[in-house]
Amino acid sequence: MLGWILLGIGIAGFGLAGWLDLKTTEFPDWIPYFIIVSALLVRGVFAWLGQDWSIITESILVGLAFLAFGLALYFLKQWGDGDAWLLGSLGFLFPSQTGFQAAATVQFSFPLAMLFNFFFIAFIYLLVYSLILGLRTQDVSRKFSHELKKDSKGIASLMTAFCTVYAVFIIYIYLAYSVLVFTLLQTVLFPVVLLAIIIFVRYGRFIEGVTFKKRIDVKDLRIGDVPIGGKWRVLTEKEVRALKEKGGKIWIKEGVRFAPVFLITMLVTLFYGNLILLLI
Repeated sequence: MLGWILLGIGIAGFGLAGWLDLKTTEFPDWIPYFIIVSALLVRGVFAWLGQDWSIITESILVGLAFLAFGLALYFLKQWGDGDAWLLGSLGFLFPSQTGFQAAATVQFSFPLAMLFNFFFIAFIYLLVYSLILGLRTQDVSRKFSHELKKDSKGIASLMTAFCTVYAVFIIYIYLAYSVLVFTLLQTVLFPVVLLAIIIFVRYGRFIEGVTFKKRIDVKDLRIGDVPIGGKWRVLTEKEVRALKEKGGKIWIKEGVRFAPVFLITMLVTLFYGNLILLLI
């Protein structure tokens, strides 16, 4: 029963945050606070009824650890403070499998499995998001192809160096120990995957420079816009008024609308388990 109540809180909270983030590029601060307070209240009641205080203590410990990690990423300017609090909410809600059979199959620390799933899903989400954003922006493909051609020598040099070291390693292991490290298919695919990652990283940086920032008239500023420079933070109504009085232009940025990843991570972890099994 505890698990299903917490699941309902998570679906409501993360679902609302994800929907608002996709619709308006932001969600109110009260949503992660609601998730955290609700999780602690529900866990507190069940801990008191069952006289098992680990139900709430593990929530506090893992939740604070997730929140600290999320805030560290915020201070490193990797995402917004709202995302940091949503990550903390995930830890407060589900520091353990809490009765879900698929999640119980995780063979090592459940919080670490949750974090791995989060970053794995986030990577796929960012890949799809960037591709869609690029397709919706005029001339992105042509401009990116031009940038990639200019960097082709660097990419070719990197791949040549990697493939050389990679081939030497495989040959050495085989001659020294008579062991084939990879199958033929894996041997061929590994450099291909590396090349795909290199190109995607270049593409992600290109998309960020082209579509995630723009220079606008201050008169067009809205509450919630994010100025470039410093930590990721949204402009308040007071700041927008002050800037409009000064006039001029300002660079603003738009990050990936990231909130849906938290709902997906929660559902995948509870009903599937550890995604690392897909890579083994």
